Amino acid sequence: MYPLRLIAMLEQVDPSFRDLFYPQKLRCPLEKRIVRAIEEHWPVFFPTQKDYRGSNWSGTLPENKPLYRPHPESERKLAQWKKNIEGTIAEFRAYRADVSWTRFITICAAIPRLRYLLNDFKPLADFLINEESFWPNHGRAVREDDYFKGQMQAVFSPNSPYRFSDPKRLQLLESDKSVREKILMIWLMHQLLDRPLMILAILQQCAKNEGYWLFWLPIQNHIAAIVKMPTPLTFRKTWLEHAMQVSGAIKKSGKSCPRKWARMLVSKQDQDLNLINAKAVEINNWLKGKKQPSMENIRRAGRIIFNSSRLNSTQMEAGKDLWLFSWMITLWLEKHFKEITAGFKGDERKIKTYYRRFFQYLKNNQLAHKD
Repeated sequence: MYPLRLIAMLEQVDPSFRDLFYPQKLRCPLEKRIVRAIEEHWPVFFPTQKDYRGSNWSGTLPENKPLYRPHPESERKLAQWKKNIEGTIAEFRAYRADVSWTRFITICAAIPRLRYLLNDFKPLADFLINEESFWPNHGRAVREDDYFKGQMQAVFSPNSPYRFSDPKRLQLLESDKSVREKILMIWLMHQLLDRPLMILAILQQCAKNEGYWLFWLPIQNHIAAIVKMPTPLTFRKTWLEHAMQVSGAIKKSGKSCPRKWARMLVSKQDQDLNLINAKAVEINNWLKGKKQPSMENIRRAGRIIFNSSRLNSTQMEAGKDLWLFSWMITLWLEKHFKEITAGFKGDERKIKTYYRRFFQYLKNNQLAHKD
């Protein structure tokens, strides 16, 4: 997973993140492709002699000399925009010069609205940077054998968690199989840690370190649920059930009570019986996958849980961010499950084995919660 993919996920789930990561004042005032169009002389904008006359044409003038120049005002705006976005995520997105987690986190640390979040998400940032450091960054095309050599060094490095992989997978890497088959196997091993499941596990560590453990859904609950019922909806239902439990929306038997939760989610000014009934029906539709909760409902659930009677103001704000982020990851887990299902061609036994193996990785790397 790369930083740009994470940004895209956040913006898709909650559009307000777009203004956080890419403020309006930093967006290019020109057409969104103008940066590359001007600097790389895209034919559609600024055709060259060669583009205009065809590949067989030759003359005294260089073939790559542009027939048209950008308007001076466009160049001025571009220069000013480049100056404004220097060292920001807008620059990060425009040029993709360095999509490393190290650069992304450094940029976030320079943004006031994001800086305080890094303290709460430090375990996650440390994990992403550490995970990235294992793998070689070639920065150019390399021969297959050289690429494989670097991948093998990463897998078997002293601190590599991949050394705890399934023994059969490790044996394949040392067998007589082709280099291509071995590279594919390394990517299968890599995906096990470089996916939403691991991100959720690290977020769990963030919650534990900051004292939000009582409100957090342990990763074991997700794994146990998906092994029992391997469907993409399982992740969402498990999260919603947990939200009801920690909100206090439970029956005397200890089971979750959607109707009590409905009463909590309806504002105090709108405690009308019809509205509560409608919200209860809506929650049942969430649990059945017929409807997805709005971000406002997720935020409202967070406000119920992280209230002033339990936490101080600083913890309240950070807790709400973790809560919201865990919901986003839960939606991502659903997409991830569909990818896994397609990869295993719907084989339920292999799907369950995949998730069990991930939990074994957590135990080996001491990322699972210890009671």
